[in-house]
Amino acid sequence: VSNANQGASNWPPPSYSPDTGLFYVPTADTYAMYYLTEPDPRGALGLGGKDERGVGTVGSYLTAIDYKTGKIAWQHKYRTTANTGLSTGLLSTAGRLLFAGDVSGNFVAYDPANGKPLWHTQLGQTTTNAAETYLVDGRQHVLVAAGDTLYAFALY
Repeated sequence: VSNANQGASNWPPPSYSPDTGLFYVPTADTYAMYYLTEPDPRGALGLGGKDERGVGTVGSYLTAIDYKTGKIAWQHKYRTTANTGLSTGLLSTAGRLLFAGDVSGNFVAYDPANGKPLWHTQLGQTTTNAAETYLVDGRQHVLVAAGDTLYAFALY
C-alpha cells in the first residue's frame, strides 16, 4: 500500500502568506495498490505499466506549512467519507484571511495563523481554482466559482 496518485497535493493552487510565513496547501492522505501490468521496461515510456486501485483514505486537510522548516504548523481536517481529496484552490489575503472551499460545499474564511474558521457559506462544490480578490471603489471583494455560478462577496 502506498500514497495514491490523487494523494498528497496536486493541482489545486496553494497559497503563501508573508504575514504568517506559512505556505497553505490542500492535502489528502489516500492509499492505493499498484499492479505491474507491463514488465518490459521499454514499454509504457520506459516506466513499465501499472494499474492503480484506490483502497482508502485517512482524510483531506487544509495544511499550513512553515516554509523555513518544512514542518506542519497546523492542519484542519475535513469530514470525508469517500476516497476523494480536497479539490479547491486557496487564497490568502493581506487582510489576514485564508479562503478555501471544503468537501461539504462550504466556502470558508479561516484565520491563517491558526486555521480557525471565521466565516462560511454553503455554495456547493467550489472549483479547483482559487478564489480571487479585487478592489472596487476602495472596497475589497472576493470572487469564487461554485458549479456554474460566480459568487462575489464584499469584505468590511
